[in-house]
Amino acid sequence: MAQLKQKIKNTLGGAQALLGFQFISLFMEAFQKLPQSLKIIHFIALCLVALTIILLMTPASYHRIVERGEETERFHRFASTILLWSLVPLALGIAGDFYVVAHKVTSSGFVSSLLAALAMGILYGLWFGYPLQQRKARERNREQILSVDAQSWSR
Repeated sequence: MAQLKQKIKNTLGGAQALLGFQFISLFMEAFQKLPQSLKIIHFIALCLVALTIILLMTPASYHRIVERGEETERFHRFASTILLWSLVPLALGIAGDFYVVAHKVTSSGFVSSLLAALAMGILYGLWFGYPLQQRKARERNREQILSVDAQSWSR
């Protein structure tokens, strides 16, 4: 459970840094020159990263209020679930800001959309797709081992 708390702490720190950079960009001259549509996309991305931080901070208050500071299996499940859910708005927020930067560089909504979708696909693939694939592979291996053990016992 200590590992989970460390993971949440590390993710929270990164998300807070990202949110800070998003706020700083609002006061830069280059931001003021962006088209209104890109400013709106950046604002939505900022809101998604803020939601990520809210989700990441939720286990701490839950732990103190509900579990009274005790390390329980219920807390571990809750915190793990919240951590996974926080990755959804985080990837969307990163992809949104990636779109803004890509549009600034390429001046193409189409290319920017493709690049942002690619970034989001990579994030979701690494954060959800690959782990789910690995879990399925482990389950198949476990089933094969159990099947071999059952066959050896039946002889």
